[in-house]
Amino acid sequence: MKNELELKVQAWLDGELPDHEARRMGEWIARDSEAAALAAELGCVKKAMFRHETAVALGESREFYWSKIQRQIQREAGVRRSRGLPWYARLRKYMLPLTGMAALACMLLMAVVRSGSPAFDEISSTGEGMEAVTFHDQSAQMTVVWLQDNSPAKVDQAAQKSIRYEDEPGTVIDLQ
Repeated sequence: MKNELELKVQAWLDGELPDHEARRMGEWIARDSEAAALAAELGCVKKAMFRHETAVALGESREFYWSKIQRQIQREAGVRRSRGLPWYARLRKYMLPLTGMAALACMLLMAVVRSGSPAFDEISSTGEGMEAVTFHDQSAQMTVVWLQDNSPAKVDQAAQKSIRYEDEPGTVIDLQ
């Protein structure tokens, strides 16, 4: 038997079901032997508990007794609410995480600023007769500076030196 049906049988025994549902449960228990056995067992347990339960007599009425408990709960709840944290503790609760976030933001900002273009890009010190060509590849994060000496004495020497390089059969590259 499902747990829900067992709970409904117990509610039927305790008289907690609405009238139309109680009638349907009574008819079902009369037809089903398993439900009838469960109802009989629960009825015996209920009678045994009722017989052996000690009666507690209160000096006050039921309403007065429960109103005292309710007042005590309200009084204790009011005391707990009034005892709050001091202002500096409440401020610290919010400021510590904010301080950490601000420090992290500053570190990230410094890292971004420092990762900008290097300072040597703006320095150019070529002498007379020198030529400089700069190439910067952002994807490879590489800078190549080609220095060429164009002085008249060096040009004559370079013309005398030449290197032949065969890339593929039939292709010749002259390097100077």
